[in-house]
Amino acid sequence: MALKFFYAILYLPIIVICMIISQIYFERYWVSYKNSRLTSWGLGAVIIITYFIQEFCLFQLSLFNIGQVVFMQVVSVTMLFRDKVYKIWWVLLALTPLFVNVVEYLMGILPLKDWWYWIIESIVFTTICLILTRWHRISKRISYFYAIAMLGIVELISLGITHSFSPVSIAAATLGLFVIAMFEEQHFYSEKKNEQKIKLLEKESERDDLTGLLNYRALSQEINRLANNSEIHNIVIGALDIDHFKKINDTYGHFVGNEVLNYFSTVFREQIHSAFPKHGYVYRFGGEEFTIVVSNHSLEEVYQLLQSIEKFFNNKSIVTKEGMKLTISFSCSLTDRLNDELLDTTLKRADKMLYGVKNNGRGWIVTDQHHQRPRKTSSERKINNNY
Repeated sequence: MALKFFYAILYLPIIVICMIISQIYFERYWVSYKNSRLTSWGLGAVIIITYFIQEFCLFQLSLFNIGQVVFMQVVSVTMLFRDKVYKIWWVLLALTPLFVNVVEYLMGILPLKDWWYWIIESIVFTTICLILTRWHRISKRISYFYAIAMLGIVELISLGITHSFSPVSIAAATLGLFVIAMFEEQHFYSEKKNEQKIKLLEKESERDDLTGLLNYRALSQEINRLANNSEIHNIVIGALDIDHFKKINDTYGHFVGNEVLNYFSTVFREQIHSAFPKHGYVYRFGGEEFTIVVSNHSLEEVYQLLQSIEKFFNNKSIVTKEGMKLTISFSCSLTDRLNDELLDTTLKRADKMLYGVKNNGRGWIVTDQHHQRPRKTSSERKINNNY
């Protein structure tokens, strides 16, 4: 008897837990191939076949070890109350009682006259799960515990109807289910923690260590996002370069150079984010080169803002930690994305235009040929770096 209690409370629940974990990874693999219809259907079929093989094995193991069928539907219930629910699990949840009872009939355990009870059992528990998943006043994890508790109650009622009550079956329907639910809860939160760590690492990998700006990797991702967003109707891309930055590094050293980069980055980030909230971003492209991407705003608006930033740098010097004063300027090119043009092409055009600015005196802002601005005079373009 003690061994049967061990099977009901620990041995069989551990097997169910392993089945749940295997289905979680099967599902992830399946979801990763959702875009390929043929592969998706094939993997969906694998999940269904694997599920029923698991249920049959669990059926045989529970009969062999404790003489009763227990823990049916636990895998499908658990999968239903995870983050993303796929319709396949609703179908499997509804079919499981019918599958188990048909197997019991074929093995001579249950008579065919009880067919109506099999259908009622399936409908009742599927309805309970449906209500719990739609009950938004409580969290999904609490709903999961309620569902497992209701599964235990349905199992106990079933035992009562079939006059199969025993201390072991009661232990399986209560303590055994509790062990499974607690493990699943720990496993779920462990997964969540790992996902948060991965997201944090991904965010950190998209930031430039020195300036805190988004980096080239983040720029590539933003370009892909904007290209696939139907709500974006206009995109302006700008390429910027701090004038004579190499001379600052060579004259004052890399620590002062880093201070200049940080100051420049902070001013640009604050100004762009303030003027174009949720639509304007600044990226460090590499070295002293930067990129700005502004969506759903005109090139004229971006140009006007850059002119005000240019005046700010002309009128306010950077004071380094060592007390030195430096006045910086920047070169910039702005271009609109043309209709149906790849954003990579727009970015390359902005970069090419920037080199044109740098080769023609630096210290001024140019737009593409459709929005050409008059160049500054040579005196206006003069750079006032104090070195």
